[in-house]
Order: sequence, then C-alpha cells, then structure tokens
Amino acid sequence: MKWVLAVLLLCAASGAQGWRMGHGAAETEAALALSAARAEAFRAAQLAGRAEIARLVAAAERDQLAQALEDAAHADPDADSVVLRADSVRRIARR
Repeated sequence: MKWVLAVLLLCAASGAQGWRMGHGAAETEAALALSAARAEAFRAAQLAGRAEIARLVAAAERDQLAQALEDAAHADPDADSVVLRADSVRRIARR
C-alpha cells in the first residue's frame, strides 16, 4: 500500500513539474512573439512616418506651385482683356 501511495505521489509530482515547465516554455514563447510583433509594429510605424513626410513634402510643393501660378495670374497684364496674348496663353498652358 505504501508503494502505491509513493508511486501516485511521484506521478503527481512529475505531472506538476511538467505543467510548470510547459507553462514556463509557453510564457517564453509568448514573450518572444510579443517582442517580434512590437519590432514589426515599430518598423511599420517608421515606414508610415516616412510616407507621411513624403506626402507632406509633395503637398507643400504642390501648394507652392499653385501659389506661383496664382501669383502669375494676378500679375498678368491681360487679366482684364478679352483677348489673351501669347505669354498669357503659355502661362495658362503650364497648368
């Protein structure tokens, strides 16, 4: 009877140890997966930031060019005239 109780106790202790080791391995695996996901999210955020900077630069350039065209239109001496001269036509064609 003592031997059966000792074997049952040994099996229970082995099961508990196996559970603890499996739980620790799962925690380590989850921590590694979380670290990899964070690194990937950081890389994606950097790429998105670079894309946003490029978009803002392009928008600023577009706005600057539009302002230059608007300024040229306001400076056009033929603005009040019904007939456009060649330089006015070239300015309009640049759009």
